[in-house]
Amino acid sequence: MCIGIPMIVKELPDEGVAICEGRGLREKIDIMMVGPLEPGTWILAWNGTAMDVLTEDRAAQVNKALDSLENVMNGNLDPNTEDAFADITANTGRLPPHLAAQLKKR
Repeated sequence: MCIGIPMIVKELPDEGVAICEGRGLREKIDIMMVGPLEPGTWILAWNGTAMDVLTEDRAAQVNKALDSLENVMNGNLDPNTEDAFADITANTGRLPPHLAAQLKKR
């Protein structure tokens, strides 16, 4: 399983490259897959590459989930763990729209 890290663009030193910060890290990130960005833009980074552009709210939601996972891995059961994954638990039993449309065609 791969886990993307929300990072905020701080600097754009060269074309296709951004200096980003997130979760205590500062890294040079390849932004060619997501296109031109401005400082202050949130991205989802994995393995030195920006995979997606995020809203500030979505970045906070992903960080909350990562915090919860980190707590559990360290043996700290957080009573709010389920809240950190509200976007997943809210969709339990529902197919994404593109799959639901395929099912209706049958």
